[in-house]
Amino acid sequence: MWALLTDNALGQNDGVVPDTIKATSYLATIVSGSQVMVKYSTAGLLSGPVKLELVRHKKSTSIAFDFPKKAEILARGIGVKNYKYGQEFPITSNPVAGYKLMLSMASDSAENFVIYSAYAYLPDITKWKLIGTCKLPGYISSLQKPGTNVAYTRKDTARSSFKDIWVQRSNGSWKSLDQQNQPSPTINLLSHADSIPQIAEEYKVIEKAIASGKTDATQTHKGLYYHIINEGIGKMVQVTDTVKIFYKGYLFSDGTIFDQTKDSPRSFPLNRLIQGWQIGLPLLKEGGKIKLVIPSHLAYSIRTRSPKIPPNSTLVFEIEVVDTTSAVK
Repeated sequence: MWALLTDNALGQNDGVVPDTIKATSYLATIVSGSQVMVKYSTAGLLSGPVKLELVRHKKSTSIAFDFPKKAEILARGIGVKNYKYGQEFPITSNPVAGYKLMLSMASDSAENFVIYSAYAYLPDITKWKLIGTCKLPGYISSLQKPGTNVAYTRKDTARSSFKDIWVQRSNGSWKSLDQQNQPSPTINLLSHADSIPQIAEEYKVIEKAIASGKTDATQTHKGLYYHIINEGIGKMVQVTDTVKIFYKGYLFSDGTIFDQTKDSPRSFPLNRLIQGWQIGLPLLKEGGKIKLVIPSHLAYSIRTRSPKIPPNSTLVFEIEVVDTTSAVK
């Protein structure tokens, strides 16, 4: 065993988020220092009960997402391994190149829980990767005391530092904590490191459900699975329309309902909704009803969209189109 020295960020410029900022995502780039390392070092992000770190042993490097034992694992990236208190993804590329890490959260006040997701930007393929998502009891409205942390052995020459530290607020806007007048980060989680194998895995699950009779959404169109319950008798729906609809949305995996209309329909510009809706609703006429089974790449991908929609979720929507309004030319 060896003793570890720990450096916790203590000032705003070092990564601690002021209490006045209600952050839902926390992003920083780790600068790993020298390639020469004695035994062990870690550098990463902390918030409440979770942490996300670049872990460097003498002969290996990994990205670790640690959370309490009581946490429920909701998702993990391809190649990520579960262990007793978290998840770990081994990496082989040069960590000196710098890694962006991001923690995100979403919470549900009614059901009293929060989910945390951990992401890493892999510089060798220039894409973000989901490390994993966990669920914990208790409601919080924002990340709790997020900050940076470095641990190393006394003789370790690979001590890390941080740059480009950002927080994302609940309205989606970004705020820099260490630089001024910098453009906001662009985070593309739709096309990610695991996109191709994740699509294949979800299609495999859907096809198995079809074969066993667990879903009647057997027709396909542009990667979407669907079943037309009632075609409708009005004009065809257009992507440019504003649609007035009744709908129910639930997870394909276990039927958990995450959103639905009740007594009154709701209206949305169709071209602002997820791709699965834009593909599926134009198969209907006004008055029609359809069931859509939407793989995650046509929905929210690996984004932490809401507490009830974990990353990599295949979604099911039952939608009735009451009326449409064409866009004004």
